[in-house]
Amino acid sequence: MSTLSSQYRIILASASPRRKELLDRLNMEYEVIPSGFAENLDKSQFATAKDYVLETACKKTEEVYNRIKREMKMQQQRLLVIGADTVVVSSDGTILEKPASADEAAAVLREKLSGKTNTVHTGICLYVDSADDGLCIEKHIESTKVTFHTLDDSLIDAYVATGEPMDKAGSYAYQSLAGFFVKEISGDYYNVVGFPCALFYQILSTLHKRNVF
Repeated sequence: MSTLSSQYRIILASASPRRKELLDRLNMEYEVIPSGFAENLDKSQFATAKDYVLETACKKTEEVYNRIKREMKMQQQRLLVIGADTVVVSSDGTILEKPASADEAAAVLREKLSGKTNTVHTGICLYVDSADDGLCIEKHIESTKVTFHTLDDSLIDAYVATGEPMDKAGSYAYQSLAGFFVKEISGDYYNVVGFPCALFYQILSTLHKRNVF
């Protein structure tokens, strides 16, 4: 990873502290430049939640890549921009993003998550200036199923009162207090946190084998 850092200006197009924490484990130099994309895509225009979250991830990545390219102007340094987006989908197919209020968070936990299985989808998109001076765009999806124990109202109210659900897709943070609510998980744990590390590493390995960098 240190070799990659010497060849590229690497940018994480996300303000998520959880994604930064996970990316730090790769021991590579990178910058955090959050995307300015409004994240206002019309969900009804997408066939599946996977399509929606992947397109959102790509729009985030594209915005940062284009912005930095404009700022760099004639500089020859190659860019590698990493974007991601995560959504939680309830058992009835509802896309559960970050709650707008404490009441909404409580309703989601009570009606959509308690005693049910939800699916976490994370879209990852990379914009990479390839070795042949072209632009390589890689996009992939990771999905994980999470089953909750039945939660009583007092537990839900106490959890919401901590403030933890408020900036989390699906109104919960598995890596923190909500981990005590989970009965079963099927798939990549880190995907639920917001950044599927194994998938990301496989993407980089594949790009290396294809001589993209």
